[in-house]
Amino acid sequence: MSEIARERCLTCSDEAVEADVVSVDGQEAVVLVAGAHERVAIDLVPGAAPGDVLLCHAGIALERLEPPPESRQVTLCHEVPSASRGAGPTGS
Repeated sequence: MSEIARERCLTCSDEAVEADVVSVDGQEAVVLVAGAHERVAIDLVPGAAPGDVLLCHAGIALERLEPPPESRQVTLCHEVPSASRGAGPTGS
């Protein structure tokens, strides 16, 4: 089986798309796909909320996608004591 065949729906040959959740109303969500708003069923993705990214196909959200590691905001805190140039460990 080719790589392309595995990425497409077996029934209709369409691709699933990533969609950003804008709002949720019961078992439906309004999502943003390629600049357009669409309504999708979220029965398969319990707890879907605005800000989530869903994988959608044929008007149905199939799963919630995790952001790639490089897009997650990581804050590293490291306190470095300030020291004058030439000063020893005791500050003299």
